[in-house]
Amino acid sequence: MMMCNVSTEEIVIILAGVEQTLRLIQATPEYRRLQTSKHFTTSNDLVLNDAIQSISEVLDGIEKVQLANSSDED
Repeated sequence: MMMCNVSTEEIVIILAGVEQTLRLIQATPEYRRLQTSKHFTTSNDLVLNDAIQSISEVLDGIEKVQLANSSDED
């Protein structure tokens, strides 16, 4: 596994970008057509919105850590 040094700010930027990209995909007629197909299934009945929500929650968690760390420094 390749080791990667990224800052918290870079992690937030990457995750926020992925979230926005997934939102753009979700809004396309082609994706909506795929998801509403009777043949569309996932092993846990997950849809793209679940991934978007998960990333959003991770970003919220990171923000809480940053806020806690900044208040610890005061």
